[in-house]
Amino acid sequence: MNRILFIILLLCSINVCQSSAQSISGVYTTEWQWNMKQKTNWVNQLRLDMSLPLGKGNNSIEVATLHVAKTDDTIIDDWQGFSNIEADNMFAAIAVLGFMYEWKSGHVFLGVRNVNEDFFTSDVTSLFLNGSEGIFPTIAASYPIANYPLSGLTLYFDVTRGAWTFRNSLYNGVGYNGWKRHDNSFLVRPKKDGIFNISQLEYSHGGSHFFAGAAVHNRQFPINEDGEMATAEESFSHTTCAWWIYGEQTVWAAADRSVACMAQYSENTCRDNGCRRYAEAGCAYADNSNECGLSAKYARFHQGTECSVELTWRRQLNKTISLQPSFQYINNDNGDYAVLSARMCVSF
Repeated sequence: MNRILFIILLLCSINVCQSSAQSISGVYTTEWQWNMKQKTNWVNQLRLDMSLPLGKGNNSIEVATLHVAKTDDTIIDDWQGFSNIEADNMFAAIAVLGFMYEWKSGHVFLGVRNVNEDFFTSDVTSLFLNGSEGIFPTIAASYPIANYPLSGLTLYFDVTRGAWTFRNSLYNGVGYNGWKRHDNSFLVRPKKDGIFNISQLEYSHGGSHFFAGAAVHNRQFPINEDGEMATAEESFSHTTCAWWIYGEQTVWAAADRSVACMAQYSENTCRDNGCRRYAEAGCAYADNSNECGLSAKYARFHQGTECSVELTWRRQLNKTISLQPSFQYINNDNGDYAVLSARMCVSF
């Protein structure tokens, strides 16, 4: 019933905003995956976005929904997640729903949101398909937070001065994507779920992009022998922190072509959390219609170490359609894996 009511409200909002200066867009992503042996998977994700201005000022209602359908479970036993759209089948989940105020040098948002909307990604990392490009595993594998495909109630703001930007988000300590009384994105349970806060300082100028940040959670989520994270009911009060640094620099540019290199490192202060350390180095070439990149990743999890290499190429066919094959080699304590993926994105 809650799901049906939400869809009705969303459709009504779209009808209302069609007479105003609304912004409606979407991205359909389909990805074929093969483990180079006998297993294949087909994952489909639809994201719908809408921005509804309120009055004549800079206020707006922001809405985004996620819809996922796939044919099989994951095809390899990796820990970082080789695909950043891999998720359980879901008819509809809220990615963003809330009030946004914008002024000349920043934004304030109150409502449902997830960490992937504002943190961690850059021009180079957004090219790669591995799940660690969306959020460091020192955070994603250590806390059950509002990370794709989960969301939670959030207070977010950012302030920009020249080349510098500061971002901060305060979340409910556990993310959700259900439509039930005890499983929905509107829950606020600081005593049971804890509180999670992220801060990040960025510098961007020309071909340079650097950022550093820290995330703090006031509850501990123990990890079992299989590397699975405890539930909120099994957690206990204990504050831990994860921090990270990232650097991206254009090293060559000519006309519409460029080459950029990047490196990043993250660490969690608690050895008992899901992931202790993460590091990555990579480079990418870009022109008007092509992007290709190579990256190498290292992650020290509670249950062992995982290393991976990704080689990918994205071809923009026109303004709306892109194709992207990707090859990844992954090694962890469970074995060696090779994955070939082919992704198509349609923007509208």
